[in-house]
Amino acid sequence: MAGVLIRMKLAVLRHTIAGPRATWMLTGGLAGLAIAAGTIALATTDAAAGTVADLLAVTFTIWALGWMLGPAFGGDPVLRAEQFALEPVPRTRLAIGLLGAAFVGVTTVVTLIAFTALVVYAARLGAAAVVVSIPAVLLQLTLVVLLSRLAARFFGALARSRTGAAVTAVITATMMVLSQSGWVVFIALDVVLQTGFSRAFSLTVRALPSSWGVVAVEAAGRGDWLWVVGPLVALAVLVVLLVVLWGRVLGPQRLARPVVRGSTAESAARWADRGPVAAVYVKEVRTWLRDPLRVQGLLVAPVFAILSGLLPLMFDSTGFLPFVGAITALLAATTSANLYGQDGTALWLTLMVPGTELADVRGRQLAWLTWFGPLSLVLTVVGTAIHGDLWPWALAATTAILGGGAGLVLLVAVDQLVPGPDPHRAKNSPLEHGDVTGQGFVALFLVFAAATPALSVVLAGELLDLPLLSWAGGPAGVLTGLVAYWVLGGVAAKRLVARGPELLYLMRAGKEHEAALSAETSVIKAMPRHRRGLLWTSFFIGCLATFPQGLVPLGMKLSGEIERVWFLALYLPEGLQWPVIALMLLLGLSAFGLAGWVYLVESRKLKARLERKARERERIAEPVSVG
Repeated sequence: MAGVLIRMKLAVLRHTIAGPRATWMLTGGLAGLAIAAGTIALATTDAAAGTVADLLAVTFTIWALGWMLGPAFGGDPVLRAEQFALEPVPRTRLAIGLLGAAFVGVTTVVTLIAFTALVVYAARLGAAAVVVSIPAVLLQLTLVVLLSRLAARFFGALARSRTGAAVTAVITATMMVLSQSGWVVFIALDVVLQTGFSRAFSLTVRALPSSWGVVAVEAAGRGDWLWVVGPLVALAVLVVLLVVLWGRVLGPQRLARPVVRGSTAESAARWADRGPVAAVYVKEVRTWLRDPLRVQGLLVAPVFAILSGLLPLMFDSTGFLPFVGAITALLAATTSANLYGQDGTALWLTLMVPGTELADVRGRQLAWLTWFGPLSLVLTVVGTAIHGDLWPWALAATTAILGGGAGLVLLVAVDQLVPGPDPHRAKNSPLEHGDVTGQGFVALFLVFAAATPALSVVLAGELLDLPLLSWAGGPAGVLTGLVAYWVLGGVAAKRLVARGPELLYLMRAGKEHEAALSAETSVIKAMPRHRRGLLWTSFFIGCLATFPQGLVPLGMKLSGEIERVWFLALYLPEGLQWPVIALMLLLGLSAFGLAGWVYLVESRKLKARLERKARERERIAEPVSVG
């Protein structure tokens, strides 16, 4: 059974992995190999054997958690139990076969390489420990694969529900914070290598099943065979129990989409009587709570911002707390930039009533501000009050980003729409909703640019030592926000009128039409390889120089709470810090300018080529005159 399912999975992968999916798999595999190499490197450190064992136990626990959380993002597995519901196969046998197929994949190979760190660690303890480490590695690998399959059943049961969306949102935000704050791991690792873990923490982490292999290997090194056999037998029994449990839950999903009751006819009529903007506003406010995909967007932004603000508290720094509200508004605009794409073909309801496009845009803008405006302002006030300073910066940033976001979210949603499944067909995995990475970056930088005038007013006040001018940044943020809300919202409505049928067709045709259109009109794909490399290199340098090496040390210098960590300017003498910060900002902006210039030049070239092709087609299509 296992052999048949393995061959079946290989055949499916061979015919489905291509294009962006293959790129993501290759990128993920390379990143996984780098992390696996780091795991093996931990086993070779010169720290005490007990400290190394604790580090490996913690690392293996993180790998197990990664396997358990992976199904929330990776979508459905290639082979699912429902596909064999009509086959006369016992559940336990099917579970064993699917388990064998689950071992076929890049993630399994990468994890096996990472788990060989246990063999490397055992080599310093003797030959007996090496022998014990081999079955321990195989049992650990089987354990994490089984945990992943059971977690996939759990997330599958929560799919399309608001509870599942909330869980996915919190996981997503946490992973985003950890990925952009990886430098904390190196600082903590340096401390642990010198001092080790506390005894209570060490006992706790070793009690987890993911650490039982480490316990057995360590016991083999000191000749305690009772503690060698015990953890290995316990691990084997746990694997068998998980296989039996998996066989029990292999039936069809029991938890269906929850029924969300609509409003009463009287309530709907009352809001409809107040005008089309009010009707759209109420519909959107309720959709933010009822649609699982909207629930994800509603939670990701504040959770990410709060965790990002709390992380520096590890170093007794509150310098980021005043900007938690601004980060919430900024990320909310980024995650909401595909509002029309999330609604799917429901756009036809608006298009069938000409003249309602502006009301639809205004209602969506007001609903977005209702959910994220008060939340961002409260987080700004609380964070700034805790920090005790930076009021002008925090208020100017938050108000300007809120107004700019309210205007740009709808404009980007219309101009850069990414098709995805209709809400009733949506799945739990964020990867199933279309690739909105490019759209999100566009919204991120445009919203940040909209806040630049207000922040420039505050910066001028700080440089000129004029407190009143600094405090004027708040009103400037409100003013620019109102202008962005009104003007950009109007532009979005006009674009919706002009492109409405095209957008509806794009959402109906889905990813295939988008891919065909992108292959012909994509500036990135059309440009030469060396120009594409220059563009992405400039963009990466711009991000690195502007944000972590420019704006972050700038904020630390202004707040007076300095943590050098990995910020280059803060390691230099006092007289050179400000010039280096200015140099980094100039370098970053110049890199962004270079990337923008390359894109514009190639865009003009592509436009000229398309126009030439259009003229050639028209010339060929012209009737030939006779006589």
